[in-house]
Amino acid sequence: MKYQIVTIEREYASGGNEIGQKVAERLQIPCYGREVLEIAAKKMNTIPSELESLEETATNSFLYSISMAAKVAMGEKDGLSEESKLYLVEEQVIQDLAYQSPCVVVGRCAGWALRERKNVLNVFIHADVDYRRKRAVEAYCIEPAKVDNILRKYDRRRGNFYGANTSLNWSDSSNYHLVLDSSKLGLEVCADIICRLMK
Repeated sequence: MKYQIVTIEREYASGGNEIGQKVAERLQIPCYGREVLEIAAKKMNTIPSELESLEETATNSFLYSISMAAKVAMGEKDGLSEESKLYLVEEQVIQDLAYQSPCVVVGRCAGWALRERKNVLNVFIHADVDYRRKRAVEAYCIEPAKVDNILRKYDRRRGNFYGANTSLNWSDSSNYHLVLDSSKLGLEVCADIICRLMK
């Protein structure tokens, strides 16, 4: 394969998880998403739900990100926040999984974690808001009255976590090799495009 690893960042309810799973099935390689969090939880002697709470509190402050990056560069891990320690563990988990075999990794700043590797295809999946509303209600059983708040909440959480750990804008297309609109293309076509680029 031209690329050994696919990383997928995605807007909430855009179908990014499903696209990652379809790609993995077609290429017969593993797909990791929540599994990264579960492995990190074991390493940190806690449970995944506790780490999810930490991810939600990650700040997208530029100065915070620079400060944390400087501490990591100097090897100062004692002064890091719990959110930053979590990211460092997740980053190591992603790197370990990627070195074991070709795979798909969904979320968790995987593209940034694997930035030193040349055989990684970084993808961003987005969709128009009507499509996402419909999917959130039908696929995730979100109450229609709450769907807009849920979309904002999860996009903000993902953007903050990405920004806090990379100092980059999560939705900036220049951070990715490929940006796909699942509401225009459909999940199957998105998976087809990624698979074609992988071969």
